[in-house]
Amino acid sequence: MHVKEMLTKATSASPITAVEARDAMLGCFVTIHGETLKRGAQLLGKPLSDEQAEQHATVIMKGLLGTQWDRPSREALQTAKVRMDQKMNFSQAPQDLQDMHDQVCSLIVSKV
Repeated sequence: MHVKEMLTKATSASPITAVEARDAMLGCFVTIHGETLKRGAQLLGKPLSDEQAEQHATVIMKGLLGTQWDRPSREALQTAKVRMDQKMNFSQAPQDLQDMHDQVCSLIVSKV
């Protein structure tokens, strides 16, 4: 999965572009929310593969970034993160998972 590769790159010492930061943040969401997406789809009788969960998360993030999809700004990424967390009811996740997710996303955004 490309987005998970970008997540690995973004959390390393390597510099990243704004698009790589976007994809890394998407990787963080797929990692954190992927199972939630798959469980929800299963409840609806439409199981999702890992690739389909990534595609679904991408559609959501594209909608949130809108015209900034191809050139996301730091502010757009920060706003998309908050709104994506809200869409996924992330406030219901265990606090340690929320903290880790926030730290990783903050690191990604700081590199833009």
